[in-house]
Amino acid sequence: MERTLGTQLIVELYECNHSILDNLNQIEATMLAAAKAANATIINHYFHKFSPCGVSGVIVIAESHIAIHTWPEHGYCAIDIFTCGNLIDNDSALDVLKKGFQCKQQKIFRINRGLGNRLKDSIPAVEPSLPFKHN
Repeated sequence: MERTLGTQLIVELYECNHSILDNLNQIEATMLAAAKAANATIINHYFHKFSPCGVSGVIVIAESHIAIHTWPEHGYCAIDIFTCGNLIDNDSALDVLKKGFQCKQQKIFRINRGLGNRLKDSIPAVEPSLPFKHN
């Protein structure tokens, strides 16, 4: 297996609890709990409540970041988890997020970033085919 510099999860959560997705405090608590469940080292975090609805936030972790944006009116949130190294338990973080937002449907794309010996190669002009996991 080829060594990677990091793993990025693009997380799409559907049919979530509308009121939770519009509650800054609940989102912040759930996101921090997910980072802790993943054994990430939390550096700092910031969350913002939009008017009339929606929340965006980011947790900067020593291993990279975890970010979210919510659309409560659609019961949907988009989450980005980018981690470096192999000590972070992304699956535990996902479990916390899905339960915390009461998600009924999900799509998760897993992308390996910075593939080892190909770092010296030039970036292709066309979009590559990405490995993904679909749940």
